[in-house]
Amino acid sequence: MCLSSFALAHGCPGEMKKIDAALPTVKLSAADMTKVKSLRAKGEEQHKAGQHTESMASLGEAKKTMGIE
Repeated sequence: MCLSSFALAHGCPGEMKKIDAALPTVKLSAADMTKVKSLRAKGEEQHKAGQHTESMASLGEAKKTMGIE
C-alpha cells in the first residue's frame, strides 16, 4: 500500500502540469473552464493534504472535461 501511495503522490504534480500546459489552448465553455480550474485547485489541495487517491480522481475529472489524457 505504501508503494501505491508513493506512486500516487508523485503522479499528482505530473497531472497538474498536464492540465496547466493545456489550459491556454483548450477550447471550453466558460462553465467547463470554471469546472476545470476548480477541479485543478481541489486536486492540488488534496495532494498537499496527502489525499492522493482523491487528488488523482479530481485531476482525472478535470482532464476528462478538457479532453486530454
